[in-house]
Amino acid sequence: LNRSSDLCIFAASSHAHRVWVESTPLKAGEVLQADLGYGEFPTLETIPEKRLSFFEQGMHLLSAKGSEALKQSGDKNYHFVSQAPLAEGSYVISATYKPTFWSQNAEGWKQADMKNTPNATYCEQTSMYGKQIINVGKDSGVDVVADKVGHKLEIVPMVNPASVKVGEPFKVVVLYEGEPLPNATLTATFKGFDIQDHSHSHKVEAQAFSDTTGEDGTVNIIPLKDGFWKAAVVHEVPFSDPAQCQKSKHYASMTFDIAKIGRAVQ
Repeated sequence: LNRSSDLCIFAASSHAHRVWVESTPLKAGEVLQADLGYGEFPTLETIPEKRLSFFEQGMHLLSAKGSEALKQSGDKNYHFVSQAPLAEGSYVISATYKPTFWSQNAEGWKQADMKNTPNATYCEQTSMYGKQIINVGKDSGVDVVADKVGHKLEIVPMVNPASVKVGEPFKVVVLYEGEPLPNATLTATFKGFDIQDHSHSHKVEAQAFSDTTGEDGTVNIIPLKDGFWKAAVVHEVPFSDPAQCQKSKHYASMTFDIAKIGRAVQ
């Protein structure tokens, strides 16, 4: 392999860890139990102490009443709970990995920009965003799930996934800085589709769906099986100061459930 090929492999493998959100299904009147996934989907792992600062914003719950911070709970540092039991309705849970510099030189990867990494051959400022659409009870709607959380890169549903049947199109829009992002590749997979262990290879799990957004930033996800799904998109732009870093790279995910039989959503 030539140097440029090696660089591409290093760049891809160093960021195989991704962010997603997963929660336990609940009924109205129960406290939300949510997990911040960081690693190889769908395995939940303890977040290393040296990387906890990436998630200093914690997790948030968006509802018709507004946004509230979730509380870290228990002995798993990726586990969060709501401050009170949830009423019937639709919600969005979100998590953010703050912008962080990663540079690579002959010694390996450094959590620093190129100015602080001698002989750096590659640098990106990594940002990650995760969100999950959940529905509690039968009183579910579109308004909250179709709202923007405000992530720099974001997948926003145009319909509630609770109403989507297996094999039907689930229309979403990909936004970058709040504006539709055309020609972006969106992939999606579901828990159980890829059963290989990628913890040592750092390979991103196999995908069950892939398509490109149109000029209006929209794309139809076709969920061919019921279950817990994760959609993802990656977008990179040149970093503002090329002497400091080469790329600003954004990774966004959206998780949701597809039932065996979709239901009407008001």
